[in-house]
Amino acid sequence: MPKGNPKGNPDILMATAEAKKKDALERTEKAIAELVRTGASITFKSIAEKAGVSVPYLYKYDELKERIQHLRNQQQQQVRKRSKKPQSFQPASDKSKQVIIQNLKEDNKKLRSEIEKQNKHIEVVQGRLYELSRVAEENNRLRQKLDQVIAELTTTKKQLDDYLLANPHAHPKVTPIDSKRKPTTSINNDELKSKLSELGVRMNATLKKIIESKSNNEINNALSAVKEYLATGTKVKSKAGLLRKALEENWTPNLTDEERKISQVTDDFSEWFKLAKEQGIVEASQGTKDGIVVLESTGQWTPLTTMLEKGWTLEYLQQRSTR
Repeated sequence: MPKGNPKGNPDILMATAEAKKKDALERTEKAIAELVRTGASITFKSIAEKAGVSVPYLYKYDELKERIQHLRNQQQQQVRKRSKKPQSFQPASDKSKQVIIQNLKEDNKKLRSEIEKQNKHIEVVQGRLYELSRVAEENNRLRQKLDQVIAELTTTKKQLDDYLLANPHAHPKVTPIDSKRKPTTSINNDELKSKLSELGVRMNATLKKIIESKSNNEINNALSAVKEYLATGTKVKSKAGLLRKALEENWTPNLTDEERKISQVTDDFSEWFKLAKEQGIVEASQGTKDGIVVLESTGQWTPLTTMLEKGWTLEYLQQRSTR
């Protein structure tokens, strides 16, 4: 009889079940024959105890049940002493065997169905476990990315705080000036058109009238202040309207020449990093006491100056992006 089923093979399970039932049937037949031979009391209980099966099991097969009842009734009807000669044993008929075999086949069919159902359930559970593992991996990756972004923000904030401490007058603001202030610079029409084009401002009658009423210095201050305002990334409905407001309120730029150079360097690096990241050259950046370093796609942190020396200049990246 098969022993063990380490791999959960359905054929082995059914073979085991069939062997057990066959063994139980053989033990039942032997028990009946033994009781008849010895002249012991024949009842469902005595046969079940002798065969090592349950009483309901004996009632399960009609042919077997009827044969036991017949032997029991025959024994009870005897009025004389039991003869030493053993009563004739009624072997199982072919019909009885066919019934038993059919019952076994039906049981096997049920077992196959149950095993198939359990296998499908196992497949579903395994699929869900796989999905959960993928979700866990993605969560872990996003958590690492978030930690990296937080670290970059922390570094950038520290750089900004250090800069503001060293330059207390660098906070963005617009400061009106006296409209009677004498002009210190001059501006011609071509230069004005060039600066307006650079800002993306279209000349209109109202703007032209206001410009004609202002000094060259006031015009230059308003143009520089608008340029600084737009550099903050703040969206405006009308650039011409913004310039008109700057002229009417006599805005003046907040940045000194040195601060403007720093701002330009920052803007250039922002554009450089954006292009380098889009082209898969770098993945992150951070500021250090020795300057800016970037994380290359190889996983190595490299100074920005070294990257520029290698030829990864802003102009080169701009050319690559247009190809």
